[in-house]
Amino acid sequence: MSDIYNYHAEVERDEDGRHVVTFPDFGWGATDGATREEALAEAHDLLRELIAATMREGKDLPPPSRATRRPNP
Repeated sequence: MSDIYNYHAEVERDEDGRHVVTFPDFGWGATDGATREEALAEAHDLLRELIAATMREGKDLPPPSRATRRPNP
């Protein structure tokens, strides 16, 4: 098994203007930040936890999907 995982993150703004990050391949979990940079730093920790929790549960990691570009609103 590889030690490198490349999962794409989706970043959206919520109604309060915060940047919310999710990893669609996992289907659960989210984090946020006041700035995009802060949210992406938090997303690093979230992805680590998503991988660890999946492995603790004895499940296979989901295969990484391809990221698609969406226009910025």
